[in-house]
Amino acid sequence: MRRISSIADPTFIRFAIVGAICFGANIAVLYVCVEGAGLHYIFAMAISILVAYTLGWILNRKWTFRSKNNRLLIEYLRFVTANLGSMLVSICAMMLLVSGFHVNYMLASAMIAIVMMLANFALHRGWTFAARG
Repeated sequence: MRRISSIADPTFIRFAIVGAICFGANIAVLYVCVEGAGLHYIFAMAISILVAYTLGWILNRKWTFRSKNNRLLIEYLRFVTANLGSMLVSICAMMLLVSGFHVNYMLASAMIAIVMMLANFALHRGWTFAARG
């Protein structure tokens, strides 16, 4: 697994930009689900993460990692597997922050997104979108 050589790593910068786009989508869906549809914040968080992950796979595949893998289903399943683990960690962290420490659900979501970015980059670079010989 390759390491990030610096924060100026072009792949990491693209990943961060895609992450920002997905974060915006995540927050928008979370807000609409909680405030507009009246859903519980945990259920709304799961929906918003799934929407953001789908958008993320498309953008990361095409732009960030420029994947040439023709086995789309396998690559997508790797992406989903990695993100389901990430989602589980995120939901547990959300429950702990909101229910345990009484952090606002929107602030908790932002905190979780920042912490998970580096772990997700390493996982996607080294496994999901890794060039296979």
